[in-house]
Amino acid sequence: MCKMIHTVGNMVKIPPEEEVSRHVSSGNIIFVGKMSYDPNIVAVTFFVNEIFPVLRKAYPGLNFTIIGANPAEQVRRLGEVDGVNVTGFVESIVPYFLDATIVVAPMLTGAGIQNKIIQAMSHGCCVATTPVGAEGLTIANNEIAIYDSTSQWIAGLKSLLDDREARAVMGGRARQYVIGHLSPQIISQQFRDFIKSGGIG
Repeated sequence: MCKMIHTVGNMVKIPPEEEVSRHVSSGNIIFVGKMSYDPNIVAVTFFVNEIFPVLRKAYPGLNFTIIGANPAEQVRRLGEVDGVNVTGFVESIVPYFLDATIVVAPMLTGAGIQNKIIQAMSHGCCVATTPVGAEGLTIANNEIAIYDSTSQWIAGLKSLLDDREARAVMGGRARQYVIGHLSPQIISQQFRDFIKSGGIG
């Protein structure tokens, strides 16, 4: 006997309007995640080695900030690169989201919805990731940028760095995506539908 399949997504608390990015900064790229987690280490190492030097040559004032608890030694060493800052644990991520030009998640490994991505989206940030990072999201309206190669990353980020309006529009779409798909109201309804279907028991 076949049963109906119900999907209950990851829930994201929707930040108030005062915690939504206004896209006023032009030179701050950030990454957020637990920095002892191997896929995050691989992601930031790739970004610092392959993408950031090319971008910083074109944008000399550009900075890349790696935010997250317990940075591995490999990550701490990345902080020795000009323009790269490793914060370790921070009390609140909100100020960083508000000041971010672009939030990157150049994930090459890992699986499933990346909470760091949907959290940044909820704050209206301009987010760029890979097909791996976008797993579990139904991106159909340019809510985030998805790049599949080093050349795409470099060209795509240059385009976004040059266009504040494009970043703001993308961030607005990202926030609306989270509100419409992953907000507490939406996820609660998905769970109620699951219960009504007899999915437990």
